[in-house]
Amino acid sequence: MLIPTTSPTSPQNARTEDFTARTLRALHRQRELCRSPAPTSELVLQDLFDQARSTSFGREHGLGSVATLAEWKQALPIRAYEGFRPYVERQLAGEAQVLTRSAPYAFLKTSGSSGRPKYVPTTRHWRERYRGRGLYAQWGLYFEQIGAGYLTAEHILDLSWERTPASRSLHGFPVYSISRRPAAVGPEDWVPPWYDAPWLRGDDEEEYADSLYRKLRLLAGADIRLAVTLNPSKIVGLAEQLALRGPELLDEVGRGTVCGRPAGGVTADPALARQLERTLSRRPGGLRLTDLWPRLSVVVCWNSASAGLYRDWLDDVTPGIRKLPFSTTGTEGIVTIPVDDHPSAGPLAADQGIFEFVPCREDDDGGPLDPAAETLDPRELETGHSYRLVMSQANGLYRYDVGDVYTVLGRVGALPRLEFTGRAGFGSSFTGEKLTESHVYEAVRAACARFPGSLPLFTCVPSWGTPPGYVLAMEWDPRRSAAERADFTAAAEAALQRCNPEYAEKRRSDRLRPLRLLPLAPKSFLAIAEAQRRQGAAAMQIKHHWIQRDDTLLTVIDDLGLPLYA
Repeated sequence: MLIPTTSPTSPQNARTEDFTARTLRALHRQRELCRSPAPTSELVLQDLFDQARSTSFGREHGLGSVATLAEWKQALPIRAYEGFRPYVERQLAGEAQVLTRSAPYAFLKTSGSSGRPKYVPTTRHWRERYRGRGLYAQWGLYFEQIGAGYLTAEHILDLSWERTPASRSLHGFPVYSISRRPAAVGPEDWVPPWYDAPWLRGDDEEEYADSLYRKLRLLAGADIRLAVTLNPSKIVGLAEQLALRGPELLDEVGRGTVCGRPAGGVTADPALARQLERTLSRRPGGLRLTDLWPRLSVVVCWNSASAGLYRDWLDDVTPGIRKLPFSTTGTEGIVTIPVDDHPSAGPLAADQGIFEFVPCREDDDGGPLDPAAETLDPRELETGHSYRLVMSQANGLYRYDVGDVYTVLGRVGALPRLEFTGRAGFGSSFTGEKLTESHVYEAVRAACARFPGSLPLFTCVPSWGTPPGYVLAMEWDPRRSAAERADFTAAAEAALQRCNPEYAEKRRSDRLRPLRLLPLAPKSFLAIAEAQRRQGAAAMQIKHHWIQRDDTLLTVIDDLGLPLYA
């Protein structure tokens, strides 16, 4: 077992109590913000003026005389990241006061739609005044929901980030993703009591599956009650590793090793090994997370857009466990912070920046917004409507066209409750069929109802041809017959036509060829994710999509040798 480093009266537990109180105060402040956002929004606006006025960007856009939000909108066009790239490159070259008065100390790297990575400048001012305090507020909700009176650091599994060495740099600046960062910048930043825990530390060279297994091993025997991650796929992956490597885990628990080696602070626990072995003997499908952590009662993760389509898998590996949403957090900024138990949406984080919205058009292809597009403020949004987001934050991305779509599900006080719907224009349309992730997911789910077992992983790939069509790449049980493959493919095709009448019409007129099934070996999508990681993708950038933008994935699948059949 992992030797405890604290006692009920230790200084560490005292710090935990202070930390918990801090998160609850931040949650209370966030709820007050929902009731009366105007004063805070004005403070944020004035802070953005202060950060931008004296910079090269500010002088180029005449921000020295700007004093109101209307004047801010008049002075600055809406622009996507490519419009900021020249300014960011000047920052990376060492030029001072380009976008913000506060100097960037690092850059957050994320994927870009053009294929070139995006580098988001990160300043201590932005990190401490905005981003750090937003994290405290959302964790206050989780502690409140689970019962903060008895929760300590030893009850937490935080999979939302890892502490990794600052091994990559660009022109002398550290570069990393928001989920893999080396250290906090100060006391106002996010510094939880588990900040130095061995299981929080990551290694860029470590395989993803091995990283999950190491966390399971280090926390075997711990009293985990709350598990927090960004994407639900990580919880599913954790459960898969436990089921797959249960015997290995039992052996290591009994011997006191971690990944085959002795580790500081870890001792043998034969009693726990015997207990888990008895459980495993009664559970042929492998150990479950609740076998390892019987008092696990809350799981936190994204639960909207494509992440929301993980519900079946998540419920399967954490049955009966309450689910709460993580904040809508991207590399460029925090947009919503949950303040109640709504499963997928939270109120606008009006203390994080200035937010504007453009009504979503039905023909939105995801291209850049018109730089002079009319925008709405949060008060003008209507429940049930969807909007493109434009935001200004203190990192220097002012009136930034994020490319994301949010749907209003109601209001929390004076602020809209927003659910992330996905990227604008994300889907596929050869002939006007406008196939979406939801269409594909519902069709496959309906087809899978004809077969026993859980829903496997899959994705739909557009494939050019005469006519074009779609390939359903899907992990498939090799014991199933060719007749079962044909039956499943026909059922999925019929369900897809029911989900999407435009697709059905294009199929009837032969403008699309029938859906084709590409059966993959089990664990193929894990192998694809590992290949992406080896090519330099950060964990947060490796996202499973239920429909692809192009047919690149078919080449990846072929190169990795993943298809079950030729």
